[in-house]
Amino acid sequence: MKPIKRRKQGKGLVPFSLRPRKKYPFRTPIPPTSVVRVKASPSRSWKKEVVRRFRIGYYSWQDGLDCIWLVNEEGKYEQTIDHEFLLKNFEIESIAKERSLYGRGRPQLGPMMRGPYGEQLEEA
Repeated sequence: MKPIKRRKQGKGLVPFSLRPRKKYPFRTPIPPTSVVRVKASPSRSWKKEVVRRFRIGYYSWQDGLDCIWLVNEEGKYEQTIDHEFLLKNFEIESIAKERSLYGRGRPQLGPMMRGPYGEQLEEA
């Protein structure tokens, strides 16, 4: 058995530990309220969803940062995916500048707005 490396801190010795290089085991979480569009259908259940737009919902403490909630056009939390599925099957249309990942002190997401030509716009 290997001895535990120790370093001096103050008057005593404490175990030597390195900080992890990455903060998350996946890429940095996509900010909430970003807009994504389905670009490929990995299964039959997603075939009808191709070209549909979603917003990224606020993350949940219980689910963690690798569980992404998709918010539909009406502003309802509809489905969950992970970052791997997002990067493989979705196209990111716009990245939001939202800094609160968990939506603390933020209002609930409302429905997506439509433009003068019927196209969907982000919530103002």
